[in-house]
Amino acid sequence: MARGRNQGTAAQPKARAVPKAAPAKTPVVKSSRGKPAPAAGAKKAKSGKPAPQPLDLRAALPYFLIRIAVFLVLTVVLIAIGFYVMWALLIGMAAAAIVTWPIARIQKRVSRREVDKAGNAAR
Repeated sequence: MARGRNQGTAAQPKARAVPKAAPAKTPVVKSSRGKPAPAAGAKKAKSGKPAPQPLDLRAALPYFLIRIAVFLVLTVVLIAIGFYVMWALLIGMAAAAIVTWPIARIQKRVSRREVDKAGNAAR
């Protein structure tokens, strides 16, 4: 018998492939609130990260409006000077992002304040 790759496989009969059985589907049991109930014995995996706090977007709104106003003013000035509209928009976005970067930091800080259960910002 010659040695080499796959020399002896041609003489051997091939085994029939056995199809794998599909796993049985478990029925979903709904709780009284309409949400699926947790499976029996299932444990919630707790990660080291705390749950994200809801953002206080109303407190961040004035800072957002200031940033939009700076963008609009820069864009209108560039269009008035004679730039094409597309270039004015691109330059206005970049310049507004650079100029209002400190305001963006304040906006993020204000929006991340802890919110109490009533929905009011905690001071």
